[in-house]
Amino acid sequence: MMFKTIRSRLNILFFIFLALVSVSVGATYWGLETQRQDALVINLAGRQRMLIQQMTRLAAQWNESHADDVLAALREAESTFDLTLTALRAGGEVPYLPGQTVSLPPTRDPEVLEKLNMLDLRWNAFRAALDETLSAPTDDALAFIQLESTELVGQADEVVRAYQFAAEVKMARLRAIQIGFLASALILIVVGGWATNRSVIRPLHALEAAAQRIGQNDFETQVQVEGPSEMRMLGESFENMRASLSSSRRELVELTDSLERRVAQRTRELDALNEVSREITSQLDVKLVLKSVIDKARALLDGDSAMLCLLDDAKQYLLLKAVSGVPSIATNSERMSTVNRASAVLTSHQALVCSNTECVGGCALLSNTHAASHVVAPLRIGDQVMGALCVSSSQPRHFSKESTGVVTKLANTAAVALQNAQLYAQAEKVAALEERNRIAADMHDGLGQTLSYLGLMTDQTVEFVSDGQDEAALERLRKTRETIEKTTGEVRRAINSLMEDAPPALDLRMRLQNAMDEFAEESHLHINWQMEAAPDCSRQVAEQVLNITREALKNVARHAEAKHVTARLGRENGHYFIAIEDDGKGFDSSQPEPNGHFGLKIMQARAAHIGGQIEIVSRRGAGTRLELRWLVEASL
Repeated sequence: MMFKTIRSRLNILFFIFLALVSVSVGATYWGLETQRQDALVINLAGRQRMLIQQMTRLAAQWNESHADDVLAALREAESTFDLTLTALRAGGEVPYLPGQTVSLPPTRDPEVLEKLNMLDLRWNAFRAALDETLSAPTDDALAFIQLESTELVGQADEVVRAYQFAAEVKMARLRAIQIGFLASALILIVVGGWATNRSVIRPLHALEAAAQRIGQNDFETQVQVEGPSEMRMLGESFENMRASLSSSRRELVELTDSLERRVAQRTRELDALNEVSREITSQLDVKLVLKSVIDKARALLDGDSAMLCLLDDAKQYLLLKAVSGVPSIATNSERMSTVNRASAVLTSHQALVCSNTECVGGCALLSNTHAASHVVAPLRIGDQVMGALCVSSSQPRHFSKESTGVVTKLANTAAVALQNAQLYAQAEKVAALEERNRIAADMHDGLGQTLSYLGLMTDQTVEFVSDGQDEAALERLRKTRETIEKTTGEVRRAINSLMEDAPPALDLRMRLQNAMDEFAEESHLHINWQMEAAPDCSRQVAEQVLNITREALKNVARHAEAKHVTARLGRENGHYFIAIEDDGKGFDSSQPEPNGHFGLKIMQARAAHIGGQIEIVSRRGAGTRLELRWLVEASL
């Protein structure tokens, strides 16, 4: 196991290289130290020759002068030679430089040791001759010393040559060791290169080739890498990647093959949904919308049945409103379900695909026969939930997850269509109510007042005929005839206005001027008419303003007993206004109208219809002022 990883192999190479370097450095240091020691020994051995020559020379000088200093120098040289020879043979301290000593190791080389022993023998003979000469100096003794010194010097030279030869042997050995280290380093480099090539380079080349094959969309050739465990693991990663890419490619090919079919299917669904939505939203009748929604939902999802439930006003129950397809409602059901049982559906923002065991309360009204699978969606507009749409099938897992999107869009469209239908129904009721109120007000202001006037004229005619005032009676009959013709024309205009789709806008100024002239002629009262603005009004606004003005003028003529009347039309602070003021007897405006009188209420209703307001200020004996105000924008 220790050689199966790149790290272990590199560590071994590193340790071997480190050992080689360490040994090489140690050997070099040993060689340098040995060379230094050998140089010292050779130097000391060479000094022995010099000491022999010095002792010979000093012995000759002493023979001539017998000086004490010569004898002392001779003894010192003798002692130094003896100590040095002893240290060379057995090791020890020896004087080297003045005041300095060095330590020599004992000689281990047999040849050098033999030379030293022979030198020692010669030294002993030389020293004996030297001692004899010093004790009895003669020319023969001096000649013998000189002869022995020559032999001793020769022996000292032999020692030096022996030391030099031993040093050369050591240097040769050191060179051999260095050459061995160099060869080992070269071998190590070769082995390291081979191991690197086999462990790293070759597996990397194999991985590179595999990457190129993958880059060229070759996902079938397996990635096989031999080598250390790291490289095999990397190769396994490449193989896993290749297998994953191959699987993804197959899935992509399959998806591409089915994409066209799925797109065509989704296009058909969207076209069908668009057609269904257009048909649903075109309906304004609530019953027709409900029927269309469930029929289209069942047909679009190929379900057995569909049903639609709406929340009651208290939002506690879901009430069944429409069913399509086979009978799927349980016979024992009360055709309603509590909100709590359907909370999972009503709180969801999209459709849920359910079964009779997976979707609690989804379609609680379904019978067991057709609840095998169903999809249910809330009818939602923003945060408002109106009910739920459910499509069921007797086949298990009939609806796919994609059905949720279709049903969700269909339910949202149905919610909008239902809301539009409900709003349209409410608008029709409000429009009918407003139209009834307008007709009642027109009858009160027009036909009712005219009939009252005709009744009064008839009574006066009868009185004039009874009193024999035929001229006055004929005049009353003539005015009665004119009033009847005028009323007939107004009734025809009212009928035409009801039948016209878009009546033209009326000139409010001309209509008000005509109303003022009619009032002055009928009441014989002078009107101070002031027009400070010229509003452009729609027909509806003009009609309401004109009717309110006429009613106010009629009230002045009937009840005020006034002598002067002022009417003013103007614009102020973004409002148009018309004010009618008289100097009549006035009334208490805080008291309600007497029974059977609806004039003020009708005027206020007309003002509210155009977004206006009526203000009445009156006191008994101080006249009355009525002012109508409406926004400028409301006139358009």
